[in-house]
Amino acid sequence: MDSNKASTALRIYFWIGILYLLFPIVIVLPASFSASPFLHFPPTKIGLDWYRAYFFDSSWLAATMLSLRVGLLASLIATVTGTLAAVGIAKSSQRLRTPLIFMATFPMVLPQIFIALGVFILALQFGATDNAYVLALAHAAVGVPLVVLIVNSSMKQISPTLERAARVLGAGPLNAFRVATLPRLKPAIVASTIFSFFASFDDLVISLFLMSGQETLPMRIWADLKLEFSPTVAAVSSLLIVATSASMWFAEMLRRKAIA
Repeated sequence: MDSNKASTALRIYFWIGILYLLFPIVIVLPASFSASPFLHFPPTKIGLDWYRAYFFDSSWLAATMLSLRVGLLASLIATVTGTLAAVGIAKSSQRLRTPLIFMATFPMVLPQIFIALGVFILALQFGATDNAYVLALAHAAVGVPLVVLIVNSSMKQISPTLERAARVLGAGPLNAFRVATLPRLKPAIVASTIFSFFASFDDLVISLFLMSGQETLPMRIWADLKLEFSPTVAAVSSLLIVATSASMWFAEMLRRKAIA
């Protein structure tokens, strides 16, 4: 009886937590369809005015394109680097795996403001602030741990005998990995690419430190929230919520397929 009560209480607590996390979405999504010049909830008039305002505003689109470029480059760097690191960790001795995983994922436990400050000081030394490539490198450093964790989990599910068999049949080390292991890693690699892309695309803290003359999309949203609370922010946020949720769901399906 006590265990049943504990289980029921845990489920109630879980759903309260989920509802609390979803509450802002419940407010933002309907409010984005308001046709009023001010943000209303619930909206008194329904329209797509603020979505049109976003798609026809050059500053919003420029910020979006910058975030897309930085996110794609950051995810590419993070995926290649993190995949190589995960494969190297999986092939290392059992004694070294734990410290190597700790070092590879250490940026995850650091507050982003520390990473941002460190990269900012380094960028100042080389005069490389307000540079999209430097921002992409900083975002890649945050994305690498995600890639390492996802790909490493997938590597654990792949039997090393597959590569050994390929080697016995005459394949070299790289060719054996390409034929026997890489195809089975593809779902995990694609999933980690999506996760690392959105880790970059949604970043605000590092971008605020490194960028001044250019604005990423989160920076543009932040500036609007500080200066004037335009309903366009609700429309942009709604688009981000939908795009992020759909991509994360797809990435999670791939991740589960990779470790199944």
